[in-house]
Amino acid sequence: MTRIGTLGANNAFVNRILDIQTRIQTEQIQVTSGLKAQSYDGIAAGTNTVINFQNEQAIAQRFIDNNDVWNTKLEAATTAIASVKKTLTIFRDSLESFRQNNPKNEQNIKGIQNTAFQALQSIQADLGTNVNGQYLFSGGRVSDVPIQLPAGSLSEFQSMYDGSINTFSTTRNADTQAVSLTNVETSAMSFNGANGVITPARADAFKTIYPGSRITVSDSNVSPPNNGDFTIRSKAICDLTGTPLAEGSTTTNVISYGSGPGTILDTATNQLNFAFAPDGTMNMTAATAGSLANLTVGTKFTIGPQLNNGASTTGYEGSFEVVSNKNGVVNFRTNYDTAKDEAVASTDLTFGINGGAMANPATAGTLNFTTTSSAVTGKTTVTLTAATGATIDFSTVSVGDQLSLGGTAGHNGTFTVTNATATSVSFEINPEGARIAQFLPQTGRSDVSMSFKDTNAGATVTRNNTNFGSLTFASTGTLGERITSSNANGFLDDGGNPYPANGTIITMKSTSGVNDGVYKVVANNGNYIEIASASLTTETLSTKTKIDSSSWYKGDTLQLQHRVDIDRTVDVGIYASDPAFEKGIRALALIAQGQFGTAGGLDSHQERIGQALYLVNDSLESPAAGTPPFGTEKAGDVKSVASLLDGTRKTISLKNEKHNQFIGFLSKRVADIAQVDKTEIATKMLSDQTALEGSYQVLAQVKNLSLLNYLK
Repeated sequence: MTRIGTLGANNAFVNRILDIQTRIQTEQIQVTSGLKAQSYDGIAAGTNTVINFQNEQAIAQRFIDNNDVWNTKLEAATTAIASVKKTLTIFRDSLESFRQNNPKNEQNIKGIQNTAFQALQSIQADLGTNVNGQYLFSGGRVSDVPIQLPAGSLSEFQSMYDGSINTFSTTRNADTQAVSLTNVETSAMSFNGANGVITPARADAFKTIYPGSRITVSDSNVSPPNNGDFTIRSKAICDLTGTPLAEGSTTTNVISYGSGPGTILDTATNQLNFAFAPDGTMNMTAATAGSLANLTVGTKFTIGPQLNNGASTTGYEGSFEVVSNKNGVVNFRTNYDTAKDEAVASTDLTFGINGGAMANPATAGTLNFTTTSSAVTGKTTVTLTAATGATIDFSTVSVGDQLSLGGTAGHNGTFTVTNATATSVSFEINPEGARIAQFLPQTGRSDVSMSFKDTNAGATVTRNNTNFGSLTFASTGTLGERITSSNANGFLDDGGNPYPANGTIITMKSTSGVNDGVYKVVANNGNYIEIASASLTTETLSTKTKIDSSSWYKGDTLQLQHRVDIDRTVDVGIYASDPAFEKGIRALALIAQGQFGTAGGLDSHQERIGQALYLVNDSLESPAAGTPPFGTEKAGDVKSVASLLDGTRKTISLKNEKHNQFIGFLSKRVADIAQVDKTEIATKMLSDQTALEGSYQVLAQVKNLSLLNYLK
């Protein structure tokens, strides 16, 4: 502006100065902050883009922060696992040295048992690692300590697990068993003092109780009560009356098997023979070679009476499953499937009566199998109901008939009808019990040898059938379970003294392996000896008594997952019950149980050394060399668990790297939209400052104008 001749021109000039001042202030803020504006309206065209980019940055940063938390947890878990590996490795080396060195005296045995228990405590501490108030090895129960050993000292542990009457679990299923059974699950329970078996009214109520597990009985109402801790020695396969199967033979039973079902008549087998296997299951053979060849592994079958109404039973009737079939010897266990409810289409199901032709039901639709159990009778009954609208489907079926069923998922076989109407039929199924008695009942055993230390002679002696003839094993006696000799003086020495004497530790061995073991003699009258054992008081159909079983593992198996990115999650659940750790814990407990000099001590069970070594090696790196001592072990080892954690941590690291790169990219894009070129703005600001200074000079001159100055 070269001339200010009016008030309006003056005001315009002043406004221009104010605009320059405002522009300079804005430019100063832009130079200082690097932003085009302090609010989104200053970048109106790019506002939505900037907001979206900033939100994406925040999400990526949250992923990074959460990933860092889990990376810290997994790093702590990796450290704990490394410590467990070191503990197991040191113990394995110590146990291997113990096995190779002699003598295995009291001092050495107590030393290795103390080492085993200390290793248990060390693993308990390692797997109890807690980060930010959460336990890492408890699965989803992050607030619960994952491992609680049942005892705080070796002596307390050995009082709980004496290694003879109460032994530590040898299988994973038994070791991790956790159940609670009341009349809701069982309807009722019966305790048999004569055979040492507990039987539920509900046929499949004990399906989650495993041989070798430890149970606690409470709220028993008899005297003396059955309350206390017991070890399940084996499962008791029962017939339809709930009576455990015994050794013997039968010539009148018929076998039905498969989905047809196929039939093996009594005339085809001529005779079925039943004998116990060492693990308490039952072996079945036939007099006619090859007649049981169709009973392959996994086959579900029933044993029933002859195929006519009112046929006599033999005590072997029930529903079973083949475990193995070798050289004509069929080993079998209870079939739980018959206790399940089931719906089946009429076009699939077929039935026949007393060996007659099989046919579909007359009425089309869905038939239903429903299972009920009675606390009054102690029986489990399955009822098959015809399809809706049926009137005559089962009108030809009568009570006592042998009903053959095929085409079902779990009810194929032949069953004795206990109730029948035109639209429904019912039959009873066999339960499975739990045996706490150490002896399986047997008679006429002449293949048994008995070894024990003769304190007078200072040597170990072995006696056999030349001394005591044949033996009868019973699950009950006066002071313990009884072994009776066919020789009235079979358990006396030449001087007529008890031999073995009370308190003696005896070792029983036989060709069949049944009832083999190490026992303590508590009574000897010359004709029989009795061994220390747990006992039951007969209690019939109790609805009050409870059974509980808890494991040392207090977590769960919920698989925790962590989202490392919008489209990716990783498994981060770690369990102290993982086979990698469980096998190691089981090995340590096997060695720690049983006091020296007792029937359950390590000195009496040196086979546990090899068993524990296999488990420890399999825990460190699976599969271990050699034959698994307790059947096939579940795959898993410390090395694999550590490798999985390492892989998860690498995944998290890669995702964090991606998130950081993404944040950097978004930051650059936001900068392109919202930030300024400071050099350019500084140049503009200098130009505006020059203009402002010139304007101030002009304004000063204008203010100094007067008539006097003008005349000058």
